[in-house]
Amino acid sequence: MASNDPRDEESSEPTRSEPDVRADALKRLEERLSRASEAAERLIGEAGSAARGPRTPPAAGWQATEPEGEESRRGLGELETLLAAIGSLRELIPPDLQRRLADALRELLIAVRAVIDWYLERTHEVRSEPAEVQDIPIA
Repeated sequence: MASNDPRDEESSEPTRSEPDVRADALKRLEERLSRASEAAERLIGEAGSAARGPRTPPAAGWQATEPEGEESRRGLGELETLLAAIGSLRELIPPDLQRRLADALRELLIAVRAVIDWYLERTHEVRSEPAEVQDIPIA
């Protein structure tokens, strides 16, 4: 008896196993991370050489100039590479774990905000009476 279920028919397209798909995703992620790492090392090197340079104002002053052609495109390419690597990492994390990590990050940010608010309130407090000062004799 012949079945009409399309799953029973052999497909002409080879199916890839889950480990193969994960291996390919990890390989792409490794490539993106290595490109991002190289870009970060180059930027750190450029920042280090700029920091060692003279601290006198340039001829045009401290105002930043608009990036030109190739430099700006390279910077955007590096940023896109980094964002793609982060996106690939995100794809590997299960949705439940993503939600839990987002909740934990939200709680952390709320705690940091509370600490900042507490510190700002404390620094803006005006003392009603002067602080008690005690002279310490020096022998």
